[in-house]
Amino acid sequence: MKILVVLRMIPDSAGELELTGDGRGIDREWLDFQLNDFDDHALEEAILLKEASGATVVAVAIGDGNNRVLQMAVARGADEAIALEAEGDGMIDSRAIAGSIVALARSKAADLLLCGVQSTEDLFGQLVPYAGALLGWPHVSGSSRVGIEASALRVTQERGGGIAATYEIALPAVIGVQTASKAPRYVSGSKLREASKTAIGKAPSEPAGFERSAEIVALRLPGQRGSGENLGDNPENVADRLASILAAKGFAGV
Repeated sequence: MKILVVLRMIPDSAGELELTGDGRGIDREWLDFQLNDFDDHALEEAILLKEASGATVVAVAIGDGNNRVLQMAVARGADEAIALEAEGDGMIDSRAIAGSIVALARSKAADLLLCGVQSTEDLFGQLVPYAGALLGWPHVSGSSRVGIEASALRVTQERGGGIAATYEIALPAVIGVQTASKAPRYVSGSKLREASKTAIGKAPSEPAGFERSAEIVALRLPGQRGSGENLGDNPENVADRLASILAAKGFAGV
C-alpha cells in the first residue's frame, strides 16, 4: 500500500497579523509559518499505518517553510518527501491545490490519500471532498482512528455526544484526519540531522478545473473594546471596588 499525506503550512496563530493594503488578505511578508495541526495528525496516522502494514509513505508539503517540515516527516518515518509549488504567496486554497494533489496521487500510484480534516485557511474541510470527487474515490472526514484489514480500511469517525461511527471502506480512498490513533511523536535532533540529508523532490502546480464560486470581499481585524481589571484577592477591597463600579454605572442602592 502506498499512502500520500498532505502537509499544509499555515500562519502561526501566535503571530501578529496585518492586512494587505486592499483589505482583502493577510500580509505574509513577516509572518512565521507552522504545520497545520490536523495535517500533523494525518502524518502520524500515515506512519502508524506504515508500521502496521509495511506501507510506503509519501509526504507532500505546501507553503512557506515546507522543506523543514518535510525533513521532520522523513525523520518520523516518511519514505519520500515532495515540495509542491503553490501559485503566488496567498492562502492555500483547497479548490486550487486539489488538482495538484490528485495529479501526485495518480503519478505515485497512491492507494490512500490522507490530510487533515481542515486548516485555518480551509475551515469547511473542502480538500477531502474535492480530491475524492476528482479521483472518484470514496472519502470520509473527521476520522479519529484508521486501521487496515486485508484490502479495506476501518475508519472511526467522531459524531459528538460520545457517539462514534466505524466504516469499512475499500481502497483506494481519501480520509480527512481529525485526530490520529496516537499523539504525534517527538523527533530527536539526531534524527532530524539525518533526515536533512534526504533529497526533497519538486512537483509543479496543476489546475483543478473548478470554477471560482466565491471570493473574499473584505477582512477586518477585531476591534478592542476595553480591558479587564484585576480586583485582587482581598474580600473587603474587592467588595469596595465592586460597589464603586456599580455606583459609577448607576446601580447604587440596588
